[in-house]
Amino acid sequence: MSRFTSALPSASIDPATPPQPEDRAMGTRFSLLFATASEDRAATLARTLARAGLEPAYTVVDNIHDLSMALAEEPWDAVASDRDVPGLPWRETMALARAVREDVPFVLLGSWQDPADAQAAVREGADDVLAHADWRAPAVFARLLRDASRRRRLARQWERLHADESTYRGMIENSVLGIFQCTPWGALVTFNPSFARILGHDGPEALGRHLAGNDRKLPLADERAMDALLYLVREREAVSDFETRVLRRDGSLAWVSIAARAMRGEAGEVAGIEGTIEDIGKRKAVEGMIVRAKQEWEKTFDSVPDIIVILDEDLTVRRVNMALAERLRAHPKDVVAKPCEAVFDPGDGPPLAGPRIRRMVREGGQAEEMHIPALGGWFLVTVSPFDLGEDARGGFVLTAHDVSRRKELEARLRQSQKLEAIGTLAGGIAHDFNNILGVIMGYTEMSLEEPDLPAPARRRLAEVLTAGRRARDLIHQILTFSRQEEPDLRPLALDSVVKEAVKLLRASIPANVDIALDLTGPGTVRANLSQVHQVLMNLCTNAAHAMRDGGGRLSIALERVELDAPGAALHPRLTPGPHVRLTVADTGHGIPEAIRDKVFDPFFTTKGPDEGTGMGLAMVHGIVTGHGGAVSVRPGPERGTVFEILLPAAPGAPGPEAAPRARGAAAPGGRVLLVDDEAPLAAVLGEMLRSLGLAAHIETDSLRALELLRADPGAFDLLVTDQTMPGLTGTGLVREVRALRPELPVVLCTGFCREPTAGQAREMGIAVTLHKPVQKKDLARAVRTALGRPRRPGRRA
Repeated sequence: MSRFTSALPSASIDPATPPQPEDRAMGTRFSLLFATASEDRAATLARTLARAGLEPAYTVVDNIHDLSMALAEEPWDAVASDRDVPGLPWRETMALARAVREDVPFVLLGSWQDPADAQAAVREGADDVLAHADWRAPAVFARLLRDASRRRRLARQWERLHADESTYRGMIENSVLGIFQCTPWGALVTFNPSFARILGHDGPEALGRHLAGNDRKLPLADERAMDALLYLVREREAVSDFETRVLRRDGSLAWVSIAARAMRGEAGEVAGIEGTIEDIGKRKAVEGMIVRAKQEWEKTFDSVPDIIVILDEDLTVRRVNMALAERLRAHPKDVVAKPCEAVFDPGDGPPLAGPRIRRMVREGGQAEEMHIPALGGWFLVTVSPFDLGEDARGGFVLTAHDVSRRKELEARLRQSQKLEAIGTLAGGIAHDFNNILGVIMGYTEMSLEEPDLPAPARRRLAEVLTAGRRARDLIHQILTFSRQEEPDLRPLALDSVVKEAVKLLRASIPANVDIALDLTGPGTVRANLSQVHQVLMNLCTNAAHAMRDGGGRLSIALERVELDAPGAALHPRLTPGPHVRLTVADTGHGIPEAIRDKVFDPFFTTKGPDEGTGMGLAMVHGIVTGHGGAVSVRPGPERGTVFEILLPAAPGAPGPEAAPRARGAAAPGGRVLLVDDEAPLAAVLGEMLRSLGLAAHIETDSLRALELLRADPGAFDLLVTDQTMPGLTGTGLVREVRALRPELPVVLCTGFCREPTAGQAREMGIAVTLHKPVQKKDLARAVRTALGRPRRPGRRA
């Protein structure tokens, strides 16, 4: 292998173009690798090229090994080869040279008798063919070198452009923003991976496959949003912060913000649209949280039942809640910017609340109760300052808690205490009045027993006795509701309770109210007489009150019903089975639907301040549910109100009352100790006992009676004592006597409401309790019961 004849250049230059900075040092030199078996041919070619101004630095190779070594050592500017080199075909030489440097010019030299051979060589890859000592050689090499230089320069430029494109493409491919191009009508053309991910796809290819079967339009959830976006881009050239929702691959909706601009064509038309899309789901979620927090605050602010007012530092209203707006019957905005006096002290009168509020602000005082006529009641007012920092206005928060109800309850409590005191006084008066009646009725009754009494006197005394009985019944009615009885549940016939209640009602309800009874069915339940009586009186009194102005009909019905499972399901406390239904209906003004559910609430009433406490129906509900029943209210068929009570039916009927025995004297020889602090009444009772054949010893001092029994416990067969006495009450006397003589029968007389209950009477061994004023027939029955003991202790006569 021959070596170069001159220094090897690093590159070649196009003689037809100005030298580039990287080519200036080369001049017209170039490196040439010549595959030939004749160095003379190589030298001849070099001289031919030199005469044309080219300076080839060439190397000659004649075998495959040298060719491979030369190609590996240097980047050749051109390669030439003889057509016929023993052991080194030109095609192999060209292939090896192009394998090392794809764009290296290759020239084939030889004798070309047939032009077709030359054309075939060019078709096989040779850049040109020359004959030996061809005069065209300089021009061919100059052209090939110039073209190769241009190709290398373009390749470098392409590499730079490709590098820039890769950089920009990397920026686009790795951008968190979705980037897209679409047609003027919104059909997608290109998009980056982030665009596909925002729409729920794994990548652009997956989105492309998804769009292949669709219209490729931007998948906005709302078609109107698409029209608006395209319109804005056409009219304004560009649009930003266009917030809408897109439809994701899984069918869900996602919030995005779109920025887009129009791409204009040569004629100025909109040739396309390019833009970005940003996933703002998290931002929207935060915005939603902020909006919900604001709404929750506003709803809380407006739902607080207390009045809340936010005041500026000069006590001008900045904001109010709905509680104040509803009381003022104004929209909250109508109150804003008004001074507090204009809100709390409207009208021509002197301001009352406003000056007090300003004083509270100045003095930083505690909460104050004040009457605010503009708000219609009493309020507990507090004023608290607040500070929002240097860049925000501070102010004051005024809260006003309505205490009108508490004030009303306090007034009711005072009234209730007055009534309780009056009731106690009435009970004491009733006790004394009973004693007076006892004397009158006792002597009258005994006078009527005189055989020689003239007829006019007998008639007059009979009228006196009748009047006394009416007075007695009236006193009993007054004391009925203050009577404290043990709440035993016993079989009770409701029809008799209804009849008794109606008797009491007729004297108190207006005359224009008719009472209609329908007591067709048996009404036996296990109940407490006093409590059931209270239920009836409350319901009937309310019904009469509803009809007091226009009159009407009060209907009371009692029937036995069989409650099935669906009916029992309407009342959680009831079970299927036999029940007694008590219905109290009126034809009054009725109960509005808005408050019908509240009628059983404690202290709820629609009556005036002096007409009710609001506890009546609450007690009805409590008593009925305590008996295992249910009470409900509904409107009447045409007007008025219907209260319905369901109570479980008792398995048995109430025990029959023992028929009163005929009047007669008790067993003769009985000794009775009669104790009563009222001497006239004691004298009357003593005469009655003596007329019954008993020996009566009268004591008006209970302590003295106790000493008498202590001296001789067996001196008497029966103790008849009053309950209310100074020093030692009747029950106190009975307890002392029980320690002396447990078997001594006792009859207790009482004219006051605070008598012992049936259970207490049984425990103390009281045989019979008599209510004053005592008639002779009742006394005879009580004595007979006590001495004969045909009934259990505790019976009341």
